[in-house]
Amino acid sequence: ECKKLFGGCTTSSECCAHLGCKQKWPFYCAWDWSF
Repeated sequence: ECKKLFGGCTTSSECCAHLGCKQKWPFYCAWDWSF
């Protein structure tokens, strides 16, 4: 199961489609600007 927007993460692969793990604190899945 993928992490949704604002879900805690360590790598972008944990996040749902179009989301990426932020590179710096706080670490959560943020929109990666893709559609």
